[in-house]
Amino acid sequence: MSLSPTPAQRSSRASYELGWVAIHRMLREGHSWSGREENCAFLNTRDGRFVTASGPSGLDLPDDTRAVARVDWNLDGRSDLVIFGRNSPRLRVFLQQGAESARTLEFLLRGRTCNRDAIGARVEVELSDGRTLVQGVRAGEGYLAQSSKWIHFGLGAARAVRVRVRWPKPSNAGLEEFRLAQERGRFTLEEGVGVALPIAPLAVATLPVAAAKTATPSDVARISLAARVPLPPLPILTPDGEAADVKTGIEPPLLVTLWASWCAPCTAELKHLAARADELAAAGLNVLALSVDETGTRPAALELLTRLDWPMHAGFASVEALETLDALQGSVLDRRRRTPVPTSFLVDRARRVAVIYKGPVDIAAVLADHARLEARPEEQRERATPFRGRWIAPLPEADLAALETAYVERGLALALDDLASARIVSQERTRAALLNDMGKVRAGQGKLEEAAASFLEALALEPRFLEAHVNAAYALHQLGHIADAVPLYESALRLDSRNVSALFNLALARCSLGRCELAAGELAVLDVVDPRAAADLRRQLQEYFGR
Repeated sequence: MSLSPTPAQRSSRASYELGWVAIHRMLREGHSWSGREENCAFLNTRDGRFVTASGPSGLDLPDDTRAVARVDWNLDGRSDLVIFGRNSPRLRVFLQQGAESARTLEFLLRGRTCNRDAIGARVEVELSDGRTLVQGVRAGEGYLAQSSKWIHFGLGAARAVRVRVRWPKPSNAGLEEFRLAQERGRFTLEEGVGVALPIAPLAVATLPVAAAKTATPSDVARISLAARVPLPPLPILTPDGEAADVKTGIEPPLLVTLWASWCAPCTAELKHLAARADELAAAGLNVLALSVDETGTRPAALELLTRLDWPMHAGFASVEALETLDALQGSVLDRRRRTPVPTSFLVDRARRVAVIYKGPVDIAAVLADHARLEARPEEQRERATPFRGRWIAPLPEADLAALETAYVERGLALALDDLASARIVSQERTRAALLNDMGKVRAGQGKLEEAAASFLEALALEPRFLEAHVNAAYALHQLGHIADAVPLYESALRLDSRNVSALFNLALARCSLGRCELAAGELAVLDVVDPRAAADLRRQLQEYFGR
């Protein structure tokens, strides 16, 4: 396994960071970190060897496991395992079970003159069969894991004859022996006391026991958003060929379902929706069947709608509408996989996306979600999580900055303008943020001189304002002030070395100044960060500069 570069290895740092970018892009595209290899468990045979116990233990699951921690969850004297996976249920708890009662000692150490958790202490247990068992108290164990600080010893048929603790510095106790009041159980070992203090039995939460199994992959999912995002403008064509916009043309609440004439699950979904049209209308939910068919297959789509006697809204999605919805779902879900068909979006009265459905919708689930569109934010968060719990974090807010980045990367001007307006209305903004938003509005109106002035004024107030750096550079670039734009692009990349817009446009700016050889660095980073943008950059460099 490669090691992280040290501060002295600056030349290796950039390629190391780009490696992580490539890995995370791979994960966002739905690939496995470890090739879906099975977990392995090994049994110590006490003769210097190990044998595999992966199958008998039930741990041999293709989970891409990232971290494992030990804890006696049910306080039965046996160590259980908590496992965190990446391409699997995020958390699994494996309970160790056996027919016989466990004969164990468990100790929780408490420091006085050393650190309170006694990190670094070593516990020695001498057994009646002549063996000495040794364990230490550690902070962190393995990768991304912290096991319980309870020190666990399995005794088997032997009994403990001596317990000693070597306390970490600056302890005054040094090596201390503890007297046991009973042969097994749970005890506190407190520095300087010399007696193992028994812990009274505690009530524990009972976990339902089930056989460990690998979940069957499915293309169907219901994703309720804990923090809703604004529905962007979606230019479409009506079945009559008239231009329209989903956001302004159809009254919410609204279910937008993407479908195609060549997609069998889409046809089945439309049949179910048409059959329950009266029920959906009675609930006050409008439905838009938005076809993704290209020009050549649109007659087939119209024929299907006619055959179904489709009673609700229908239309054909423009390329911009499809790219916008794809950018939205990719940003919200942090996934770079293209939107499948059918996919549906449930929009609330405030024209915010509340639920995303991948695959054919369950109409009962849609109606239930529609009935709760006006629920309090706390309930929205509860419905967005797969199980109940106690929240320690504040209510989530929509990551509009990430959504804006997704729109910028695809050049979605309508969505960007609409999002800028939404951010001005919905949030308290700093003066620099308001100036940046004002600049974007002016740029959209073609007033590039005024836009550049607004962006530069925002930078004067907040010199580390990344978005304003990129916007100011681009406005100056568009005005032909390329030599002034380059330092701003470079400043943006010092703040975020992976910013796609800055990388892309800096390469173009360098070539415009006759320094195409310097664009190779930006192109190399784009190859890792966003291969599609890199391919587009190569095309433009070839088209405009012959490079």
